[in-house]
Amino acid sequence: MELRFLGGASEIGSLGLVVRDDARTLLFDYGMTPSDPPTYPPLPPDSIEAAFLTHAHLDHSGMTPMLGRLPRAQLVATPVTLAIADLLTKDALKIARLEGYDSPYDAGDIRTVHQRATAVEAHGTYRHRGLEVDLLPAGHIPGATMFLYRGSQDLLFTGDVQTIETHLVKGAEPPRCDVLVVESTYAGREHPDRHETERQFRAKIEETIDRGGTAIVPAFAVGRAQEVLLALASSGYTTYLDGMARAVNSVYASAPQYLADARKFRRALEAVHVVEHPGDRKRALREADVIVTTGGMLDGGPVLYYIGECYRDPRHSIFLTGYQVEGSNGRQLLTEGTLTLDETTVRPECEVRKFDFSAHASHSELLKLVRATGATTVVLMHGDQRELLKDDLDSEVQVLTPANGEAFSV
Repeated sequence: MELRFLGGASEIGSLGLVVRDDARTLLFDYGMTPSDPPTYPPLPPDSIEAAFLTHAHLDHSGMTPMLGRLPRAQLVATPVTLAIADLLTKDALKIARLEGYDSPYDAGDIRTVHQRATAVEAHGTYRHRGLEVDLLPAGHIPGATMFLYRGSQDLLFTGDVQTIETHLVKGAEPPRCDVLVVESTYAGREHPDRHETERQFRAKIEETIDRGGTAIVPAFAVGRAQEVLLALASSGYTTYLDGMARAVNSVYASAPQYLADARKFRRALEAVHVVEHPGDRKRALREADVIVTTGGMLDGGPVLYYIGECYRDPRHSIFLTGYQVEGSNGRQLLTEGTLTLDETTVRPECEVRKFDFSAHASHSELLKLVRATGATTVVLMHGDQRELLKDDLDSEVQVLTPANGEAFSV
């Protein structure tokens, strides 16, 4: 069995893994890096028979429209993942046009790849001409799956994985396998206690309200915004929601089997005021205790309007809830204390804090996952500190940390 990463081996972004086995060629994930400007991995070989998409975040799905140009490639994912990938790739294309970036695909490619896609429910199996791949919940976000390919060896590809239960999803339960290809985003790092993080988050919101301010909570539209809304569900705060998360909520609500508690999710959404048009944003600033809004890294979306209106007033707060990639406005805010708004660098006078609502397994949780699979070969991917995880596993199993473009055998 030969493996080769198109991208995402030693970095978080542009993930794509080509697997050749028994005269067939498969692709697992095919993402982009939504940087400024975006970066893209190389094209996969024309011989791709099937492509398996773990979940819809752009670093995993952002290049899947290119599969529509291959002669045989069929995209396989859960119905939830396919629906949200369609939303996100269309949005990425729109942003590329607005920003003047060259996109490698067009709207026709998005239509073609989804016309040829096959939806398989979690816990189901994709079968085609002797090919057999099981789909297993990965935690992380609703619809996210791990793929267990049953070939000359059983290979498990995790995508992004979360092993603990959150408000939004249940944790992953990894199966036994021979070869494990596992993310390592949080190699070398542990998450703080989730309950304590949420307590501190709500306490900071209370402080903001008490001084007459509004808490602006930037959040990724897919997964993070919903987790934040669930964490606030019983708080009694006047909460407004703005951005693409509204469409994502509709997809999740229509697929309750992918949620940890569908009834709790519905109740949380019922308590939220939704911003339907730009005029609602002024009302949100007047009335809201909390505004949950995209984009999560402050590089675009409604969040820039709210911050532009609030950053000079120390009564308000900006509470980040997600990873801020190098080069993003959010990373600039955390490391330098400044933001770029309308091409002008400003220093917010409002309070700024970051809270760890990560949907990825921590270092110790990744170790438990690896050991639970019983894999004899472990391939570490999708992380910039893979060696820290490798050091803790080297005495137990064969651990590989390949580079992008490097063909290797397992």
